[in-house]
Amino acid sequence: MTFDEGVLLETERLLLRPFDKDDAEDLLAASRDPEIRRWMPWASAQTTQTAVDWCTTHAHTDPARAMNFAIVAGERFAGSIGIGRTDWTDGRAEVGYWIAPWARRNRYAVEATRGVAAYAFEKGMHRIELLAAVGNVASQGVAEKAGFTRESVLREAMLIGSGRRSDAVLFSLLASELS
Repeated sequence: MTFDEGVLLETERLLLRPFDKDDAEDLLAASRDPEIRRWMPWASAQTTQTAVDWCTTHAHTDPARAMNFAIVAGERFAGSIGIGRTDWTDGRAEVGYWIAPWARRNRYAVEATRGVAAYAFEKGMHRIELLAAVGNVASQGVAEKAGFTRESVLREAMLIGSGRRSDAVLFSLLASELS
């Protein structure tokens, strides 16, 4: 099984598309945001070159294992969402996202998460998981608003922006639950 390479997903207000070189400037600007740096380990190491490399190469991984999408609202880059840690045998994958500071509080993360989950379910996934650091209340709120169920706390399960390990809240959404 595999995801479709180069797929475009449309939700009510968003276009989820593959990253391209033109996204690098906005990715770099977003990486300077204190909230993104607080939760995302990659953000503090961003340079113009690493942003271009991400947008043109690294974001385009093996579609059997992962997909990364630029979130576009209107004509503006609004953030990123990806699906990875894919296990086609068990029908399970993990979704992750971040929203640029200029696009926050518009429910774009909720809408994009539901769109990516629907696509993964269409491709044969049964369960989508989402991890959020215990202190990242905003990300946990996105999970809940997107219809995910809080399941447990995983001890020291993720790295956060400071390079420290954080406990993570595990959420899940089953194919039968997406309405």
